[in-house]
Amino acid sequence: MEHSLGIQLFYRNTRAVIATDEGRLYADAFRNILRQLDDTKTLIGERRQAPGGHFRLNAPISFGLRHLSPWISELSQRYPALTIELNLTDTFVDPLADSTDLLYRISSMKDSGFHGRFISDQTYYLVASPEYIEKYGAPATLEDLSKHRLLAYKGVMGTQRWLFTRGEERVQMPPETRIVSDNAELLTRAAEDGAGIILFPDWQIGELMKQKKLVEIKIDFDVSTVASEKSIYMLYPGGKYPSLNTRAVIDFFLDKFGTPPYWKYTPV
Repeated sequence: MEHSLGIQLFYRNTRAVIATDEGRLYADAFRNILRQLDDTKTLIGERRQAPGGHFRLNAPISFGLRHLSPWISELSQRYPALTIELNLTDTFVDPLADSTDLLYRISSMKDSGFHGRFISDQTYYLVASPEYIEKYGAPATLEDLSKHRLLAYKGVMGTQRWLFTRGEERVQMPPETRIVSDNAELLTRAAEDGAGIILFPDWQIGELMKQKKLVEIKIDFDVSTVASEKSIYMLYPGGKYPSLNTRAVIDFFLDKFGTPPYWKYTPV
């Protein structure tokens, strides 16, 4: 080390080895490094006992507003050492590039490359408010439906298409909309207010259906807006076993959602 540094760290003779001023400086620095390592080990040990540090969540806007935001305060109070950052977006997020710890994704999960926990399948319903049905009636066929006031979501891929299946029969209908928006919450509220008919998944409208603020419109088809089945997952990057923080947040929300999730609607 003395050769690489170009300085003398010790005085040496046959009786003793004594540190020079420079040697004492290096010794003090190494002692500080060792203390910092011990402190870091202690902090890591403490974090193994209780979640702490910065934690980033990401979720679709409507799902986050309806099913994460009501519980964020309680999550923060339960784990006071955890700093929570909740980002809501309907655009694709790469957890590795975005440094996201936990991602809520509505996906088929095929070849996702991430580990995760299943939350629920999603079921689609055609719904309108009781006031709308009283005023305009309930459509019984696809031809009837096309004549009604329809509200549809418009994302980055354009206005959603409504899909109707019955056995081998499959019909795709671009809805002739009276209101279109890139915000599902706005459309849901408009439907509650009697503006028209929406086609949304149960996690978006299930609770409103239970409260009878929205009523299912039954036609002789299964309904959806996606060609393949998709489910709701909590995904995390990295290895098979999540960190303490990730496990704590996953378990917290799984407990809040329940089994089956509280938003699930059972048709009468």
